[in-house]
Amino acid sequence: MAHQDGQLTRVAFSASEVTDVTEVTTASAASEVTTASDTSDAARADALRLFDADTALHAEWIAGLAMNNSAPDEVLRRVFTVDLLPDARYWLVHRKLSPDAARAAVAHRDPQVRGMLAENPHLPPDQLAVLAEDPDPKVQRFALVMAWEYAVELPTEVTVRLASAPEARLRYFATRLPGLPAETLLSLAEDPDPRVRAAAIGSWSWSRLRPEVRAAAEAEADPQVREAIARATHVEAPLPATVEDFLAETDEHRRRDAAFTAPLAPALSALLASHQDDSMRHGAARNPHTPTALALTLATDPDPSVRLAVSLRADVTEEQRAAIDYTVPPGRHPVPAWVAERFNDPDALREIAASSHVLLRRGVTCAPKLPSDVVDRLATDDDYYVRLMLCENDRAPHELLVEMFADWNGLSWGSLAYHRNFARPGLARFANDPNHRLRYAALFDPSAEPELVERLSHDVNDMVRGHAAADPRMPFPRLVELLGADGMPRAAARNPALPTELMHQLLDVAGIAHVGR
Repeated sequence: MAHQDGQLTRVAFSASEVTDVTEVTTASAASEVTTASDTSDAARADALRLFDADTALHAEWIAGLAMNNSAPDEVLRRVFTVDLLPDARYWLVHRKLSPDAARAAVAHRDPQVRGMLAENPHLPPDQLAVLAEDPDPKVQRFALVMAWEYAVELPTEVTVRLASAPEARLRYFATRLPGLPAETLLSLAEDPDPRVRAAAIGSWSWSRLRPEVRAAAEAEADPQVREAIARATHVEAPLPATVEDFLAETDEHRRRDAAFTAPLAPALSALLASHQDDSMRHGAARNPHTPTALALTLATDPDPSVRLAVSLRADVTEEQRAAIDYTVPPGRHPVPAWVAERFNDPDALREIAASSHVLLRRGVTCAPKLPSDVVDRLATDDDYYVRLMLCENDRAPHELLVEMFADWNGLSWGSLAYHRNFARPGLARFANDPNHRLRYAALFDPSAEPELVERLSHDVNDMVRGHAAADPRMPFPRLVELLGADGMPRAAARNPALPTELMHQLLDVAGIAHVGR
C-alpha cells in the first residue's frame, strides 16, 4: 500500500493469504520509505526496519491482542511473556481466559498483571489458587479476598498451607477461606496472634471449641478477641418501642434504628417527633408507624431532611405532599419502601407515576412490570432523571433509549445494548448524524455494510474511529492499514477478524519470541 496524489493505492490482501509481515506493515510507513510504484524488496526492508524500531506501536499491538477475544491460546501465551500497558492490564480483570491462557497469564513476570488477574471472577479456581500463594503480598491479598467474596473453594492443601504460614496475615486470611478443614479453623482459635484468634472465633466455631479454649478466650484482655466472642454469642434483642426501653438503650445505633423502623408506642413517637436531635426527628418522619397527624407536624421542621422525609410518606395526600417545602438533594436516592411494595400493583403504579413528587416518580421507574401506559407517561416526564432511570428498566422504549444515549455520556453502550426494546437493526441511519455518539451507535446495526464500517473508521471522533477499527466487518485492506502508526493500531489488533497468522506476524515484528505450552 502507498499514498500517491492523495489517493490510497492498496496491495491486495485476503485473510487466507497473509504471507509476509512486511506487506502488512509497509501500509503506514510507505509514505516515508517508498511510493506506489516502488515495491522493491529493499523498500519493504526499509519499512520493516522502521516498524522494528517503533516500540510504541508494538506496545499498542500487544495491548490490542491481549484484549482480542478471538486471539488463540498460542497468541496469548506470547502476549503474556511481555509487559502490558496499564489499561491493557485492567482489561484482564474482566476477560474470560481459557485454562491454557490463564496458566500463561498467571505466570506473568509483572505482579501488576497477576494482581489484575487475581481480581478476575472468571479465573479458573486452580489458577486463583496459584495466585493465593504468589510471592507478591499484594497479589496474594487480591486472590484471597476474591476467594472470600466469590466463595471459591481452593484446594485443601493450599488452605492448610496458608493456615500454617509463618506470616500472621496469611493465617488470618486462611480463617475466611471456603474449604478450610474444620479442625484447622478450630486450631487457629489458639493461634499466637490475637487477630488470627479473633478471626477464627465465630458463631459456628464457638460452640465447637474445647471448653478450656473457650475459657482461655473469655479470660483474654485483647479487645479483638473479646469483640469476636461478643459477636459469636450475641442474641439480637427487639428494638426499643417504648419510652422506657428507648431511654434505657445505650447503643446509639439501636436507638436510631428504633426511631426509623420500630413499631413505636404513641408516647415514644411523640418524644422522637419533638427530639432536639435532627436524626431522631428524621426517623420519626420516616417511620411508617408514626401517626399521620403527628408526622405532618414535622412538615415545617427547620431541618430539610425531615421535611423531605414527610413528603415521601405513603399516608399523606397529594395535596398535603405538594404543600410541603421540601428540597431534593442532588444524587441518587433509594426507592421508598412503600413504593417498592406496590411494584406488582398496576393501579398503584399509575397513581404513583402521576405524583407531583419527583422522587416517587423516579422510584416507580424501577418496577419490573410497568404497565405500558405508565412507561409512556414516564418516558415523557419533565424530570431528566426520571427518563434516565427509566432507561435502566427493561420496558424502556427504543426512542427514549436512543435519545438518552445520544445526550448523556454517563449512559454506557453496555447498559443499552441488551434491552429488549433497543432495536439494533436500523441504527445505521445515524451514520451521518452530527452527534458522534449516534454515529458510534450506527456501528452496532447488524445490517451495517462493510463500506459504512470503513467510512466510520475515518471519523473525526476517536471513539467512533476506534470502534470501527475493531469491527469484524472492516474490509481487510483497511484493517491492515489501521494497524499502522497513523491508524488505530490497538483497536485494529483487537479486531476479532484479524487472522491468527497476522497476529503472530505482529508479534514477530515486535520481537516477541514463540513459546511452547
